[in-house]
Amino acid sequence: MATTAWKPNTYPPARRSDHVDVYKSAKDGDVKVADPYRWMEEYSDETDNWTTAQAAYSRAYIDQYPHRQRLEDAFLKSQDYARYGAPVKKRDNRWYWWYNSGLQGQPVYYRSRDSKLPDRSKGGSDGEVFFDPNLLTEDGTAAISVHRFSDSGEYYAYGVAYSGSDFSTVFIRRVDSPFATKEQAANDTGRLPEELHFVKFSSITWTPDSKGFFYQRYPDHKNGSDKASDSGIETRGDVDAKLYYHRIKTPQSEDVLIAYDKGEPEWLYSIQITDDDKYAVLTIHQDTSRRNLLWIAELAPESIDKGFEWNKVINKTEAEYELVANYGPRFVLRTNENAPKYKIITVDISKDNEIEQFIPESDGYLSQIDVVNKGENFAIAYKRNVKDEVYIYSKEGTELTRLIPDFIGSASIISRYEDTWFFVETTGFTTPGTCGRYDFTAPEGQRWSIYSTLQVTGLNPDEFDAQQVWYESKDGTKIPMFVVRHKSTPLDGTAPALQYGYGGFSISIDPSFSSTILTFLKTYGAIYAVCNIRGGGEFGEEWHKAGYRENKHNCFDDFIAGTEWLVKNKYVAPGKVAINGGSNGGLLVSACANRAPEGTFGAAVAEVGVHDLLRFHKFTIGRAWISDYGNPDDPNDFDFIHPISPLQNVSPTKVLPPYLLITADHDDRVVPSHSFKLAATLQHLRADNPNPIILRVDKKAGHGAGKSTKKKIQEAADKWSFVAQALGLEWKEQSD
Repeated sequence: MATTAWKPNTYPPARRSDHVDVYKSAKDGDVKVADPYRWMEEYSDETDNWTTAQAAYSRAYIDQYPHRQRLEDAFLKSQDYARYGAPVKKRDNRWYWWYNSGLQGQPVYYRSRDSKLPDRSKGGSDGEVFFDPNLLTEDGTAAISVHRFSDSGEYYAYGVAYSGSDFSTVFIRRVDSPFATKEQAANDTGRLPEELHFVKFSSITWTPDSKGFFYQRYPDHKNGSDKASDSGIETRGDVDAKLYYHRIKTPQSEDVLIAYDKGEPEWLYSIQITDDDKYAVLTIHQDTSRRNLLWIAELAPESIDKGFEWNKVINKTEAEYELVANYGPRFVLRTNENAPKYKIITVDISKDNEIEQFIPESDGYLSQIDVVNKGENFAIAYKRNVKDEVYIYSKEGTELTRLIPDFIGSASIISRYEDTWFFVETTGFTTPGTCGRYDFTAPEGQRWSIYSTLQVTGLNPDEFDAQQVWYESKDGTKIPMFVVRHKSTPLDGTAPALQYGYGGFSISIDPSFSSTILTFLKTYGAIYAVCNIRGGGEFGEEWHKAGYRENKHNCFDDFIAGTEWLVKNKYVAPGKVAINGGSNGGLLVSACANRAPEGTFGAAVAEVGVHDLLRFHKFTIGRAWISDYGNPDDPNDFDFIHPISPLQNVSPTKVLPPYLLITADHDDRVVPSHSFKLAATLQHLRADNPNPIILRVDKKAGHGAGKSTKKKIQEAADKWSFVAQALGLEWKEQSD
């Protein structure tokens, strides 16, 4: 199939202002930077009219693809299989888990009818519906963002996010009153009367007496709200978060302030209660860096109203400290202090906060540790070469055994302190999901068993193959990359490819299952390449730091080198690589599109990206990203930020590949003006580009969390239809 016909110089016009900002440079003094689309940062009729025209324009181009609906139908078919999570036993002596029958908009929370472990031979719906988020709104744009049961098992607190916003409204209901039918939704007598608004980036932590819980909220907004259609359109900077305690059956106005420092308006707070119910542990972050404060106080009935007497155990933001467990006054912490791949230490608050090494740093990245078996053991996940390994340790810190040694993929431990068992959920590029159970009470040799395995019905995962390769980046650093393909796809340099990356904030891109990706690979004989570039957390903090701030260019070099390696080694055809990434990965795509030689990429798809690195810190939570990107208002940082910021570095002459920018009108994480301004700039400077540059704006959607199944599939169909057109891909009949 030939690429879709394209006529340049037909973009919807955008007004260009004469706005100019002056930045301070350590090298060049005052630097003037034009920002002609500054007006797009505000929600206005002009912005709305322009985005509406862009939406119609992109819709017309994508809908030219003759197989657009056929591709969506194929994605629907491949996604239509039951998915469910590991069950967790709650204090009402029943098991709870999430379940999606296949195409439900949001996963539904189920529970067992009695104390028996659910029988997974019957699938994941063998129980009763406890809470169905699909009943919250008619259009499916509301989702559960955070939830927690009270220790008594009597109450359930849950946050609802509307239209994909990061803001939530928290409600409380009695556990004996499910939210399971339309009738219950219409006459919800089980919900308590209070509503907690402007909750954001918050956990919910109940006190042991179940009379209330701790949570974080922001001040009331002068404009907008955290409900319905207003949710997610506020763009002002997020400051002055405060930690409160809410007593059930009282209004939010009576909540008790627990933690706030007006001298540190950017601090973010969370609190945990130790498993013995004796201590409160306060964690304070200033930004998204892996650094925090950690304070400990005894938990007493009068602490809420009279104030906690905090022992400021860690009072400098020099490393990350995460509570694992406590044995009386001796606390077990996971930390990267002088250990970029993490280690475990103990702090004894009865001995003047004496610190001792517990489990030393190893050659693997210690990504997760849970205390299990009533404090007698630890379950630990290490990541080695982007493959997870799960171990059991004694409470003294001695390694006892490794579980599933032949497994290759990503693993997640699900546990509770008081249980004599724990679950491990595993997945990979070609394995949809297996849940194993380890039971400490079973005889040796019989403790590990497979509890459940997801069964995909719309495609056969066994038809696909995944392998890991390594390649050299520009500076000689070895970079790992996973390559996934249908087994019938030859590695002879003729295949097209989807190349994905992220590279930021110490976030690891682990092997994961995607039925839509596999469907695309089979349909078009394509390859999926996932580059574990620097900036991520795959190898610990040193790997992260090698791709942040003044080293951010390494991320782009790594990603471009991945494309070049695929072509050179005849995995893919030249000019047939479509690059894709979201959020920080959207920045990766737009920066690489600017920097790579012409013809390197066959298409570029940047989703909800951070494209304006000179103004990201002005909106919502953006200031917290300074730890990764640098501060544009600092003259030294400006000098390494300005040369890589995608918006300010678009070439007026370079031929760009077919280019799709995706954003959402209610994204209050990475505000949509990043994509608006870049799209307008690209369409202005490259109006005569031989390839299309289009903008897709999702309505009543946010950064991605809580997006309904329907919206995800529609977006995937649009995105990959664009790529199929751009690369001129042929539909393979055997995929039907």
